[in-house]
Amino acid sequence: MTRFLQKQGIPADRLSAIAYGEWKPVGDNAAPEGRAKNRRIEITLVDRDQP
Repeated sequence: MTRFLQKQGIPADRLSAIAYGEWKPVGDNAAPEGRAKNRRIEITLVDRDQP
Protein backbone atom coordinates (compact mmCIF):
# COMPACT_ATOMS: atom_id res chain seq x y z
CA MET A 1 0.00 0.00 0.00
CA THR A 2 2.79 2.44 0.80
CA ARG A 3 4.33 1.91 -2.65
CA PHE A 4 0.99 2.71 -4.26
CA LEU A 5 0.66 5.91 -2.23
CA GLN A 6 4.23 6.90 -3.14
CA LYS A 7 3.36 6.48 -6.82
CA GLN A 8 0.43 8.83 -6.21
CA GLY A 9 2.88 11.51 -5.07
CA ILE A 10 2.93 11.11 -1.30
CA PRO A 11 6.52 11.38 0.02
CA ALA A 12 7.90 8.19 1.58
CA ASP A 13 8.82 9.99 4.79
CA ARG A 14 5.11 10.76 5.33
CA LEU A 15 4.10 7.07 5.23
CA SER A 16 4.53 4.06 7.47
CA ALA A 17 3.35 0.46 7.27
CA ILE A 18 2.78 -1.50 10.46
CA ALA A 19 1.52 -5.08 10.79
CA TYR A 20 -0.87 -5.65 13.70
CA GLY A 21 -2.67 -8.84 12.65
CA GLU A 22 -0.69 -11.07 15.00
CA TRP A 23 -0.87 -8.71 18.00
CA LYS A 24 -4.24 -7.01 17.50
CA PRO A 25 -6.37 -9.68 15.84
CA VAL A 26 -10.04 -9.11 15.07
CA GLY A 27 -10.56 -12.86 14.59
CA ASP A 28 -9.29 -16.06 16.19
CA ASN A 29 -5.92 -17.00 14.66
CA ALA A 30 -6.59 -20.67 15.50
CA ALA A 31 -9.30 -20.87 12.82
CA PRO A 32 -8.99 -20.23 9.06
CA GLU A 33 -11.95 -17.82 9.15
CA GLY A 34 -10.33 -15.81 11.92
CA ARG A 35 -6.99 -15.64 10.13
CA ALA A 36 -8.80 -14.40 7.02
CA LYS A 37 -10.34 -11.57 9.07
CA ASN A 38 -6.90 -10.66 10.37
CA ARG A 39 -5.52 -10.17 6.86
CA ARG A 40 -6.65 -6.59 6.50
CA ILE A 41 -5.44 -3.11 5.74
CA GLU A 42 -6.33 -0.19 7.96
CA ILE A 43 -5.53 3.31 6.77
CA THR A 44 -5.29 6.14 9.27
CA LEU A 45 -5.12 9.72 8.03
CA VAL A 46 -3.65 12.33 10.34
CA ASP A 47 -3.80 16.07 9.80
CA ARG A 48 -0.18 17.09 9.40
CA ASP A 49 -0.94 20.47 10.97
CA GLN A 50 -1.78 18.81 14.29
CA PRO A 51 1.09 18.40 16.78
